[in-house]
Amino acid sequence: MRLFLAILVLAWISAAPASAQAIDSGFVFGRDYTFERMEATRAVDDAQDKGTIRLVTYVYRPVKKDRHEVAVFSHGSTGGLARSPKEPGTNGIPPAVVQYLVTRGYTLVVPMRRGRGESTGTYVEECSVYTGECTVGDQVKLGERGIREALLDTNAVIDQLVLGRLAPRDAKLLLVGHSRGGFLSLILAGERPGLAKAVINFSGGWYGVTERLTASENQQRMDDHKVRLTRAAERAGVPTLWFYAARDPFYKDGVPQELRRYWQEAGGRAEFVYVAEHSMPNAHLALSDPKLWEAQADALLKAAETVKR
Repeated sequence: MRLFLAILVLAWISAAPASAQAIDSGFVFGRDYTFERMEATRAVDDAQDKGTIRLVTYVYRPVKKDRHEVAVFSHGSTGGLARSPKEPGTNGIPPAVVQYLVTRGYTLVVPMRRGRGESTGTYVEECSVYTGECTVGDQVKLGERGIREALLDTNAVIDQLVLGRLAPRDAKLLLVGHSRGGFLSLILAGERPGLAKAVINFSGGWYGVTERLTASENQQRMDDHKVRLTRAAERAGVPTLWFYAARDPFYKDGVPQELRRYWQEAGGRAEFVYVAEHSMPNAHLALSDPKLWEAQADALLKAAETVKR
């Protein structure tokens, strides 16, 4: 009898409408979005890898209000190999950001760069100071190659999976990224003028600039940032949103404002949002709370409508 009652209860739960479920999600797979795993490829021939690498890419598509436009989200770093590039949870995108973009009608494309997550090949963007593999100075020396590799990976995904497939060949893309990925999105907008309609940069920077480093080490990193941001800003020509929060463990006070200044002094357009007062345990992950930035992001997307698709 008890078994019979249990079966009846389970049957009722399965048949109950969403409003009667224990968890009522406002963003549901199959009802609000679809998910697909795609792959791009890239030929490499260097000391680490020879042959073809696979760049696994996650694609979220809106079920409703499809704009038939694409947003490309670039992930961040591993914090100087503080975490393995293959570890689950280090390469993804916050669900809140997925929901924000997809519910506004964008097909969201999230590439995993070389050696990250399910993508093959060797991760070459960083080295580990923690294990004695390299020095703080060596990390900056890796910058040129790391950015070049990140651009090659992202461009492979855009050219093989996005343009002419997920979007028209001449489509304008919304470039979005977090941390190293936010910086990469700005650089990509300058490397490929005419590709982007706008850029959303969440806590972007290629290197950390913190109190743990010496003044000369930090200056070396800021100088490198300045050269790259200046060059990109001179060519990008699209509206950008920069979002940072105080007490970010990767940037000491004043660094986000200085990065923004480099961009604007070179002619770049930037809306800067800085959350000074908050209770977040990790300000670098502030993108996980859309209440802090969605109004400004909505305004940016509206302004970007003047950019021809």
